[in-house]
Amino acid sequence: MATPVKVYGPPLSTAVSRVLACLLEKDVQFQLISINMSKGEHKSPDFLKIQPFGQVPAFQDESTSLFESRAICRYLCEKYAEKGNKGLYGTNPLAKASIDQWLEAGG
Repeated sequence: MATPVKVYGPPLSTAVSRVLACLLEKDVQFQLISINMSKGEHKSPDFLKIQPFGQVPAFQDESTSLFESRAICRYLCEKYAEKGNKGLYGTNPLAKASIDQWLEAGG
């Protein structure tokens, strides 16, 4: 059994929720590691090794670490292209460009 990817952050965060929704759509096993922002856990030395800006989400897939929810979602759609919702990130250049346009407009 493959090691599940890890998502760090509070589940109610919009950015964390974006990554979790993508993982569920792609049918990828994951482990959510809650980060208590009010206690400053996002500024701890261990967390800053994964996310140098001390923001959520942070993400790990084996030896790969990423941050920024939209980048994480793009990574998931490419790496796990044959899992779950295969058209989640579009199936041709125009569809992907349209999705990118709306992802970036989301601010």
